[in-house]
Amino acid sequence: MNLQYYRDEHARWPGLNGRLPLGAWAEVEEGIRRLALAHALPLRGVKVRPTSGCRHSKAGAYSIKINMDHATWLLVAHEVAHTYTQVRMSPARRGHGWHNRVHRRITDRFATWITAQGWATGTLAQEMVEQAPAPVREAATPPPIEARIAQRERQVKRLTTKIKSLTTRLHRATRSLAALRRSRDRQGK
Repeated sequence: MNLQYYRDEHARWPGLNGRLPLGAWAEVEEGIRRLALAHALPLRGVKVRPTSGCRHSKAGAYSIKINMDHATWLLVAHEVAHTYTQVRMSPARRGHGWHNRVHRRITDRFATWITAQGWATGTLAQEMVEQAPAPVREAATPPPIEARIAQRERQVKRLTTKIKSLTTRLHRATRSLAALRRSRDRQGK
């Protein structure tokens, strides 16, 4: 693995190297969704999942995994760029190797867009907080007695049907077992 590629990337984008808070998975997920939408990257069939610990962030045509212990917006741009090259570009245009000029150019385009959106300064997190609906709590009231009676009647009907079905299956299995025993006894004589 050529670590110089990562060093150069970090040098080009020092403003996106700040770590995200550990509980920021919803923000990262929304950021990946918006980044893909803005750059016409279809995420249908692509699993976006968090990881942690000693597992590396990685991405391909079918998955994007972001290590939340080391998550930065530059890391998000880098991994989404891998998915972009795998999904949107033909094998001839992807180039040789995993980290090349094509990947660098796409990562830079994504990083420029993220910087323009101001996500490194927390605008996405603030926007998500403002858009989140306030939880509405209603007093717990039991359903009316007629609704509870109707629910129990449906339950009794369902269980009665199940009993009849199981009784029929039991009779058939008992008859089959008796026939098998008679057949065994006839062969033994």
